[in-house]
Order: sequence, then structure tokens, then C-alpha cells
Amino acid sequence: MCWTTVLDGAGAGRPPRRGGNSRERGKIGRSARAAEADPRGRPAVRGGEPTAGRALLVAILVFFLVGLVWLWTSARAPRASRPEPAAAPAHTAGEPQPEPAPLREPGRAPVAPDAPDAPVNGELEPFVGARTSPDDFIGPAGTVRGRVEVAGEEPFPASWTLVARPARYLPGRETAVERRLELAGGQREFVLAELPLGGYELAAEAPGFNGPPLPVLLEKRSASPYVVLHLVPAGLLEGRVLDADGVPAEGVALTLFAQQGGEAREAVTDAAGIFRFAKLPDGAYDLLIGREGAVLVPERRPLRFAAPRLTFPDIELPPLGTLEVRVVDSLERPMEGVEVRGSGSEGGLVEGRTDHDGRLVARHLPAGRYRLRLSHPALDEAYATRVAVDVVAGQVAEAPVLLGP
Repeated sequence: MCWTTVLDGAGAGRPPRRGGNSRERGKIGRSARAAEADPRGRPAVRGGEPTAGRALLVAILVFFLVGLVWLWTSARAPRASRPEPAAAPAHTAGEPQPEPAPLREPGRAPVAPDAPDAPVNGELEPFVGARTSPDDFIGPAGTVRGRVEVAGEEPFPASWTLVARPARYLPGRETAVERRLELAGGQREFVLAELPLGGYELAAEAPGFNGPPLPVLLEKRSASPYVVLHLVPAGLLEGRVLDADGVPAEGVALTLFAQQGGEAREAVTDAAGIFRFAKLPDGAYDLLIGREGAVLVPERRPLRFAAPRLTFPDIELPPLGTLEVRVVDSLERPMEGVEVRGSGSEGGLVEGRTDHDGRLVARHLPAGRYRLRLSHPALDEAYATRVAVDVVAGQVAEAPVLLGP
């Protein structure tokens, strides 16, 4: 039998009781193992007890969760407190009930009820048009002053015309009148006096230029305005004429009529079948294939031109005929310089002079009978000759003529 010495704080070196139960022997064993694990006397840490690292992780996790909760509650909180709408007053019996607010479709802004225009701080609200009355155009005549500027690199025209017309849309157009003022010598400044009050459109007109109209309102409150007008260089209209076989047609005349005013311009195709109308003002036109009174295609072709350039689609002619005139004198010598003029029963025009061989060829003529008159400047008028020739589409008609004493 052996004795074991127990070392503890109560009594060092005191021998334990002999034997002892199992619970006491277990305590003695645990104390011995603890002393072996930490010789300085601190108790050892076991796996079931929290460590300092685990406590730090738990603290970080708790802090993160608290931050998430704070962000969630902040996002759901209202940004600004709004006052509660006041309760509608109660209506007693016999009083008229207010009309309910009209329902509106989802996604559509509510429409404000109609209300008369009211001045705000002495001025009209934005986007509210000024009101005019017939009395605003009753009074002394007005005066328009201004100047004209040229856009682009074109020189200022030597002469131009200032035109004032009644406006198409402005109020007071019923009292406006049309006036024209001619200016020359490169004068840019203008004064148009003694003009009745009303709504006008002012424009500068010059050959080879466009003059955009400017609306001007002459009324009691503004009877002498100052305006700036502009002249814009006109553009070029061109196109190509082809015969029935798709070959460029040379020498075809075309006439361009302005729909407003009826002014006519003429052009003739070159060897490539190209026609050009240069320095053409903007506007609506009708294009006629041929000359007025001697058309090649009956219908006119409408177009709207705007500078700087417009190319008209290719024009294809129907099947046409050709007339060849040869003039000789009494000795059968070719006569050069004979003037030939005439027209056909179905349109078409013949005009020109014979060449050195006494010939004149007229192409692109509608089928029909042509009556021609031939004369020569060196011969007396009594020797002038008249002939009639039938022209057939797709063929060449020959007309030999003897001219002279």
C-alpha cells in the first residue's frame, strides 16, 4: 500500500486519507493533469470552452448584423414628413354637394380646368399668346425701317424690290395693303412709311435670290418696328430628256411656269440631253415639255423647288418624227441662211436657219401636218414661200424647197 501526497492551497504536505472513493480520486487526477498542462498554475482551456479568437469573430458578426438592420430601417423610413390632409368639412342637409373630381386614366397627367388667362406679376404667363383686338389696328399709319443682308458669298444686288403683303396668318391682315418699293445703287437700308396698321409679310426680291418672308405686326403699341431681311442665293434645277429609244435628246425645249404669278422660263437640252434652270427661286412650278403652244407632251409635271439644287427625274419622250428641209435657188444651188418657221397640227415647233448646204433638220416633232414659211434676208418679201409637210412618228420627212426668182 502506498501513500500519495496532495499539494493544494489548503494544506501542503498533508497526507490524504487512505483509500478514498472514486470521486475524490478523479478530482485528484484532474488536478494533476491541470498542473502538468500549465506549470504556472492557470487552468488549461478545453475544446468546449470559448476562446479569444471565437469571441472576436462573434463580435464582428454581431456588428455586421446590426449595420444591416440599421440600413434596412433607414431605407424604409420616410424622407420628409408630410402634413396630413385636412378633413373635408361636413355638409349639412340642404347644402349643395361638391362635384366629385373627375377620374383620369392611369399614366395620364391630370388636366387642369379651363380658366381665364390671369397676369402674373403684371405679365402674361409663359406660352400664353398676346391678345389683340380690332381697335389695335385703328390709328395713324405706321412705318417699317430696316436693312437687307445677303447670305453666302454672292455680291449684293445692284437693285432689288421691297415687297409688303397682307399676312396669311397674322391678325389684322384685313386692314393690311400691298406695297412695293424699288431700291437701286446697292442700297441696303430702307424706310417704308405711311403703311396702314395690320399684319404684314415683308420680303426682299432680287433676280437670282430667294427672299424669305418675315411676318411683321403693325399696331398701336408697335407702329414703327425695325426689321432685318435676308437674300439667299437661288439654286439650280436640272434634268435629262431621253427619246423613245433611251438616247439623250438634243435640242428639246422645256418651259417652267411658276404656280404663283405665272412667270415662265425656258431651257433647251444640250448634246447630252441635259437641261438647266439656273438661279431659280424657291417655289412651286409646272414643267412643260416643249413651248407654250407647241408642246411635245400634253401634261404638265408639277414640282417644288428649294435651293441649292434639285435634279428632276429622267424624262422619256414618246415616239416622234423628224423633218429635213433643203432649200435651193433657181440654179439648184444650196441657199444658206434661209429662215424657216412653222408649227404642227398636233404640237411641235420648227424654227431655225439653213446651213451651208441649205439644210435644216428639226427633230423630236409630234406626228401631224406642219405648215412652214421660208424667207431669206437678201430676197424680197414677195419671194417668201409657204409649204406643208406631213410628219410621221419614227420616220424622217423630207421637204425640198425652191426659193428665189
